[in-house]
Amino acid sequence: MTDTSTSAAHATTAALATNTPRRFYRGGERIFSFRGITPTSEFDGYRPEDWIGSTARLFAEGGGGVTTLDGGRELPDAFAADADGWFGEAHVARFGGDPNLLTKLLDSGERLPVHSHPSRAFAAAHLDCDHGKTEAWIVLVAEPGATVWVGFRDELSAEALAELVDAQDDQLLAALNPIKVSAGDAVLVPAGQPHAIGEGVLILELQEPTDFSVMLEHRRFGLELDHAFLGLERPLALLSVDHGPVTPERLETLRRRWADVEDFGSALPDEASAYFRAEVVRPVTGDVTVGAAYAAVVVVDGHGTFTSAHGAREVRAGDVLLVPFSAGDVTVSGDVTLIRCMPPAP
Repeated sequence: MTDTSTSAAHATTAALATNTPRRFYRGGERIFSFRGITPTSEFDGYRPEDWIGSTARLFAEGGGGVTTLDGGRELPDAFAADADGWFGEAHVARFGGDPNLLTKLLDSGERLPVHSHPSRAFAAAHLDCDHGKTEAWIVLVAEPGATVWVGFRDELSAEALAELVDAQDDQLLAALNPIKVSAGDAVLVPAGQPHAIGEGVLILELQEPTDFSVMLEHRRFGLELDHAFLGLERPLALLSVDHGPVTPERLETLRRRWADVEDFGSALPDEASAYFRAEVVRPVTGDVTVGAAYAAVVVVDGHGTFTSAHGAREVRAGDVLLVPFSAGDVTVSGDVTLIRCMPPAP
């Protein structure tokens, strides 16, 4: 008999609780406000990320981050107990019981450091992992003038990059492309591209399921060098960084307005589909039915009804569900907008 605490059917019985490991930068208030939750006594202003459907652990900072379901079972154990139910046979045939996805809410209470993430090829060669960390940002809230930065404007030599990293000053941020963002924007950040998120942004983030970051800017955040460079020697770690240039034309291919989607459509540029999918469901002209899939579902606005093979449930802004493939086709109705965060198609 399948343990009900690990079965796929169990996932739709309740919304996921917050999973906010302590980080080295400030934030988190917008996450609790968005989810309609009063912060617990452990909230100290350094809980800026809510890890949703996580099988990944922090690279440093204590190693937390894995999602725990009701009953105390960690999510990797649940997946192992019923991989077909969670992901469907086609996904399991291609990826095994690996979700190939980490979803987060991220609230920048201060500007994040300039950093980058390794590619799959670099991670396989040097970090003993099949996943790199391409990621995407779906902007839910942005203060006026909010800015993110992606990619070097000009091409840098290896020596010039090393000099910027050695200097640990404002030149590093100044070398990047600034992008003004508002609620409804989406930005894809390919592995290798240096980037930063400015203060005052709440994003829904999809990424490959790792916590690999090369912290090009680390001194002002008090990060140890082993943390900053993934335990690698600095010259090797810097080989994972794209030296640019990222042109304005290239930046445009990395951007999309997810808020313009009506009824059903992708929140992200087509290039993202090799790594993950994010589908906007907003029933404007009538109920919307979408196909069976493993998904982290985040309700971003309004309220409505979410109906699957496991029954109907009322949902509203701030709800987070982990929906297994076994829930079957899903019908969404009402004045509601939700985003289904999913692995790449098998």
